[in-house]
Amino acid sequence: MRRYILRSSIVHKLIDDFIAMNQAGLVLELCEKYYDENVIMLNNGQIFAESMRESYDKQKGFVKSVKEFNVELVSKNIKGNIVELTFNYKMTGSDSTVNEFTGKHIQTWKNDKIIKEEYVSV
Repeated sequence: MRRYILRSSIVHKLIDDFIAMNQAGLVLELCEKYYDENVIMLNNGQIFAESMRESYDKQKGFVKSVKEFNVELVSKNIKGNIVELTFNYKMTGSDSTVNEFTGKHIQTWKNDKIIKEEYVSV
């Protein structure tokens, strides 16, 4: 019982850090810190990336085009090693275009890294 409580508190700390980094717009840093080298990432049911490096490279161009991130946590649900996070995103591009959307991240964690993540537009 004691070990489970300790492990649970570590998971919550990792998730809270993930959330803070996402809200700060530190997408690439978050990718390097929390995604397993062999992470499988899905975007609305389609394979987005099959490794941390592929995900990083695909997101790099997008992140460079964003001038301002405004990310609000809507919900957080943790059950064992499965984490569901829903965010409202509002991003302003370098051309002043505003893009607003809500997204749910369903993550599978193992050894303090995300081994699978499915992003779903809500």
